[in-house]
Amino acid sequence: MKLLDSISFPGSKLGGGMKTGTGDDRYAFDEAAGWACVIDGATDVGPVRIFSAAESDAARYAEIFAAEIVKGPADAREIPQAWFGRLLPRIRAAVERDVKIPLKDAPRSSYPTAAATWVRARKGMLEGATLGDSIAIVKTPGGAVTVFGETSKAAEEQGRAKKVMAMTPEDRQKWLQDVRAIHNAPRGYWVFGVQPEAAEHIVYQTCEAPAGTKVLVMSDGFYRLVSPYGRYTDEQLIDAVVVRGLGELMRELRGMETSPADDAAIGRFKTSDDATALLLEV
Repeated sequence: MKLLDSISFPGSKLGGGMKTGTGDDRYAFDEAAGWACVIDGATDVGPVRIFSAAESDAARYAEIFAAEIVKGPADAREIPQAWFGRLLPRIRAAVERDVKIPLKDAPRSSYPTAAATWVRARKGMLEGATLGDSIAIVKTPGGAVTVFGETSKAAEEQGRAKKVMAMTPEDRQKWLQDVRAIHNAPRGYWVFGVQPEAAEHIVYQTCEAPAGTKVLVMSDGFYRLVSPYGRYTDEQLIDAVVVRGLGELMRELRGMETSPADDAAIGRFKTSDDATALLLEV
């Protein structure tokens, strides 16, 4: 697998204004081993920070996630389900070694979480594993298009944001904390976090991937070009990235995210979100 292009741009802060750091997204890849992963750390909303030396808890969690993938990647003979079953307990252990507040003493709304999509080329196939709202678009030389991940999650978040962004700032913060507190709980929303049982909720997919297949792996911030903006379909987006490059598409995306006054009407929690994408070729 070859990395053709990559980009990662920070977006707005939750309360407005642009971030000054690198943002909460991270990615990792190994061309020789044929895998790549995009990780989207969930914006801090809790009442306390649990990591001491990071621009945000979300960024630090994404860094830990990426580091653990690189340190212990899936064996070529191993199915993704078995590997993630081993990986998630390691991520929890790494988090526990790094936090300044023991997890048992931290409020659940401060627990770090992330969406992520991992892909691997193996035996003429592309394997994918997704949890949360990140996405991968796959297009073969013959024109077959497959989407890894749950594209409906972008529309669901848009609907929630339309309601929440109409609230007062205080009510909005409480809503965000209440929702984060039920991440990775039976009545909540499953994402990668410090709960190893999240492995049971990962969406696994496969498709044929002959030589020359293109793969666009991205966080939901970059997928905004499809949902909610409707600028491209899935196939049109990967075609545009192949022809024009990720940098030009990022400029187009940011050109659509200039007015905080539009946030409630469009349905977005932040005017611009952290946006990360990798273009790969099998």
